Amino acid sequence: FLSITVLLEVRNLSNVYFRIKALSGSCVQIPCTFKAPETIMKNTERIFSCWIKKNQAFLHPESLVVFNESSNILRGFHHIEILGNLSQRECTTVFYDVMNNHTDNYYFRVEMKNPDWKNTYQYNPINISVSDVPEPPILTPTDLQEVMEETTVNLSCSAEAPCPKQPPTISWSNIPESAHITTQLQEKPDKTQSVFSYMTFKASYKDHRKNISCTATFPRNTPKDTTVESTVMLRIQFPPKETHITIDPSDSVSVGTNVTLTCKSKASPSNDIIFSWYKWGDSKRLDYREQMTFGANRTNAGWYFCIAENEYGIQKSKEIQLIVAGELNSEIQHNVLCLSLFLFIALYTCFLKSFIHVS
Repeated sequence: FLSITVLLEVRNLSNVYFRIKALSGSCVQIPCTFKAPETIMKNTERIFSCWIKKNQAFLHPESLVVFNESSNILRGFHHIEILGNLSQRECTTVFYDVMNNHTDNYYFRVEMKNPDWKNTYQYNPINISVSDVPEPPILTPTDLQEVMEETTVNLSCSAEAPCPKQPPTISWSNIPESAHITTQLQEKPDKTQSVFSYMTFKASYKDHRKNISCTATFPRNTPKDTTVESTVMLRIQFPPKETHITIDPSDSVSVGTNVTLTCKSKASPSNDIIFSWYKWGDSKRLDYREQMTFGANRTNAGWYFCIAENEYGIQKSKEIQLIVAGELNSEIQHNVLCLSLFLFIALYTCFLKSFIHVS
């Protein structure tokens, strides 16, 4: 009896279908081993393979022998190749350039000469399903949960390779800067093959809400190759980043103008950021909202900074100066006062020297 997977090595009295999905314009490889009496295998001179379509009965009117080594028969296919060593009970076969009309059940048959022995493995049909569109790659995890910044993230993308001689290629888009990617063709437990691509990277706040796509490209005997893709969105949790202040209007303002200071910060989660506003030289918190609006006057000119905070951390912005036109800020006032005092002392000294000289 025929063995396609480990489970099928034990004969099942009911039909067990092994289903393989194939892509039109490509090939399909059927992993296959069979069992036969040891005495026959040891003494036989020749072993021939045969594949029958639709009906397991070799001479049934509805059956179609698509391949028969003993009589050099090839029907309905451009080429069929036996890869396995029949003397080792290996019958892995490749059907080339499959088309939609090749969708059907197929039965393996073995024939031996001297001594003669024939058997069709009717209880283990192979169901080949040919499609014009391949299955999209499997991207895992499919729903990436929120991860902390600097956490190692592992993504896996796999695409079926029904034709290992022309396997699909896998590519990634929106790749994080720290990503390391390895790709290889692997055999699965059922002996079919898939291309696996693994991506490992450190989660960064710059990758938050980034859609990472895995694209599988399948070569075909058609004008264009076929591509399918799967996507997952990254959700990164991180403390405030790039915290800074914007002023509207941005130039110096006149007394009485409404001024809006906005504290901008990137953080996740972003809906629970706590903002705090401060003015240089004053320890009192001015406001706790993202925006602070007030009318410009002499007293509120100066340097401002804000602090953004969430459950994962805190960050202070750089200080930014609010200039009120027509009003000297404290630093300028100090410089003017010093300069005036210096000029007064210089002039007074000159006056005294002149007065003494005249006397």
